[in-house]
Amino acid sequence: MAYVELALRLSLAGVFLVSGLSKARVIEDSVEMWAALRKRFRPQGKNLDRGLAWVLVCVETVTGGVLLVPGPLATLGKVLAATLMSAFTVVAAISALSLLDVKCACFGSAKSQLGWRHVWRNLVLLAIAVGALVSEGVDTHGDLAVDGMVIAVVTAVTVTALAAFFDQIAHILRDNW
Repeated sequence: MAYVELALRLSLAGVFLVSGLSKARVIEDSVEMWAALRKRFRPQGKNLDRGLAWVLVCVETVTGGVLLVPGPLATLGKVLAATLMSAFTVVAAISALSLLDVKCACFGSAKSQLGWRHVWRNLVLLAIAVGALVSEGVDTHGDLAVDGMVIAVVTAVTVTALAAFFDQIAHILRDNW
């Protein structure tokens, strides 16, 4: 069970680190995403968009970073991950219901409209965060075998890649079906 907790935690760490750093690389798309959200809920406050984009970059990157450290910091990271994924899922659902016109800047550049596929992706990531929280009591400080750790890392890299390239994969599948 320690390997499952490790795989879940590392998966979340990878997703949030890649997401946060990708947003920092293409910050203007995150600023536009915040502008779309602001226009829907609070028309004033244009100057906040850039600041909120950077806050999100920092929160995601810190969340990913603390998930890499076992113990109390990882617990904080799991709670932050579950909270963020809940919020992201709600925003994606609101957009999917056509109540918002928001381009997904989930992993940097905002190329596709937030929709139902993002809701489903976020629900899977939320389930991973909840699973990581549920496995909280698992002792990961003991001796872990190298082969189990390698499987956990490969799993985490796979989950991270699938999440980061989710929109591209969806477009490929849609175009070929």
